[in-house]
Amino acid sequence: MTTWAEIDAAAMVLIDDIRLQEQLEISPALYYRRMSLFVTNAMPLLSRPPELLTYLVNGMQAPSYGEFQWTSTAESTTQDTVVTTGMVGYDLCSCIMVQLLNDGRVLQTPYAVTYDAETGEVTFPQQSAEGIVYELDFYTDGEFQTLSPTQLRLFALAVSVVWDERFINGWLQRTPKINDSSFATVNEANWTEKESQAHRRKNQDFFDELKAYEQLCAYTTRVSNAGVSGVTLV
Repeated sequence: MTTWAEIDAAAMVLIDDIRLQEQLEISPALYYRRMSLFVTNAMPLLSRPPELLTYLVNGMQAPSYGEFQWTSTAESTTQDTVVTTGMVGYDLCSCIMVQLLNDGRVLQTPYAVTYDAETGEVTFPQQSAEGIVYELDFYTDGEFQTLSPTQLRLFALAVSVVWDERFINGWLQRTPKINDSSFATVNEANWTEKESQAHRRKNQDFFDELKAYEQLCAYTTRVSNAGVSGVTLV
């Protein structure tokens, strides 16, 4: 079997965005939950040959996830606290401490807790103060049927294409910016056009590889002596 996490890892190499590594370090469970949306949206791109998408869908087990929030109490400052979350059976639990800074920014810091998957209980160490907010995320990875190295690369490419679309089509990117004499900015139109060109090249590279894969499958099917009907995936 090939896990969704393996596809994420392959896609991270192609995306090369340091923010992904930062998110993974802060809250692995939340990171995998967010990336599962990109895997889901990338799947329809893998439609050549059509048998490939059928293979992916038929063998797919989607990931599961949940969330929970807890705020420390006065009692939790005197001893460890066991919190019943109702989140039973997850493979991964991540906790972050949420702090509102004086300048209005929100600071998220990884926090170590103990999670019992059988009961859904999370044990927090003795707290330094009451009123501290913690956000818990839970995740169990999904699976596909075993993907070949070529199929895994195509899936990773598809995820990176969808990832780029998030920024190319973003509202903030298309919004005119305020410019004044206090600072200099890049030419917005030129910068946006270059980003769009880069995205189109990545799209073209992906579909070129997908077409080459389709041709390879067709060739393998023609020369195969297996005597089975349908396209042979490689």
